[in-house]
Amino acid sequence: MYAQEDEYTFLKMPTLIPDSTDNKFCARIYENTFFKNNEYFGDFVKGYTLTGYHLQSEVAYNPNSMLSLQLMWNILKYHGYDNYSENKLNFRIVFQPKQGFRIICGYLEGNVRHNLIEPIYNPERYYTNNVENGIQINLWRPRYSGELWLNWEKFILWDDPWQERLTVGHLSKFHIVKQNNFCSNVLMNLLVSHRGGQIDNSTGQVQSLENAALGVDFHWMGNSPKKGYYRQLSIQAMVVQYHAIDETPDLPWLNGYGTYVKSHLILSNFGLILGHWFGYKFVNFRGDPLYTGWAIDSWRSREHRYVAFAGGYYSKKYFDDKFVLRTGVDAWYDIAKGNLEYAYMLSMAFNLIAR
Repeated sequence: MYAQEDEYTFLKMPTLIPDSTDNKFCARIYENTFFKNNEYFGDFVKGYTLTGYHLQSEVAYNPNSMLSLQLMWNILKYHGYDNYSENKLNFRIVFQPKQGFRIICGYLEGNVRHNLIEPIYNPERYYTNNVENGIQINLWRPRYSGELWLNWEKFILWDDPWQERLTVGHLSKFHIVKQNNFCSNVLMNLLVSHRGGQIDNSTGQVQSLENAALGVDFHWMGNSPKKGYYRQLSIQAMVVQYHAIDETPDLPWLNGYGTYVKSHLILSNFGLILGHWFGYKFVNFRGDPLYTGWAIDSWRSREHRYVAFAGGYYSKKYFDDKFVLRTGVDAWYDIAKGNLEYAYMLSMAFNLIAR
């Protein structure tokens, strides 16, 4: 069966993980130049444009098939902005004691690679908060694949004037049916954000928020007589939850929920997405703000949200998959307000691995 594709595949560069066939040293250069214009006119997020480039240079030392020491320099630069938004050196250790089990300490396989749904995790964070640091555990089995991670976002020492910030996430996928051209899965998503601490000198209030989702997805892979041409259809249906673990006065509600349905059709290099979102008193803290009920001006917050969304894109790989060109457009229609919001983008990504 063809490997599952999604609309963010072009951002998911392969990781330099240990392998018995690897050389002791390997390196990678990954660069993504992007333009994304968000024409938003509603109550929940203002319109803005992201344009710039993201550059990662990595060097890995693999002493054996179980261990990899990796050094990565990450650069994020927006066009027309003089300073670098990110220009840091990062390190991690990847330990894979056996097939199907891996521990990462340092910078994570994060961001869109977590494969969380958009109401919980906004894929656009790839362009704004790309690198995550902490601990990550991956597990793969014939009938199960899962991931647990801790992203430590803000560290504190004694009497620091700010609070510590961290996010804990989990993904579980139970493979129910796996055939030649069809598979179905039960999915679980979890994201918990916390700010607080006991040794800081901040006056901020402790806050812990949780988003979770449970649902199913189905994938069909069509037969094709043409070489290099494939067809795939996926349908995903999730029940999504919001809960404020700590009673925070600046939040409009302490509990909420939503339903998320998304279909994704791929015809070779073209993709089409259609879906619907319903939210009741739903708040997300890392998700796409187009799905929240908490407005920029709190008095405009809405208990009920009905959003229909659609998207289309073209994505093609060149030069033995070293270069990816992608362009696309997305639209969200607020059914209750009759408001249309849309975004369009162009991205060119280059990935080169030397072993």
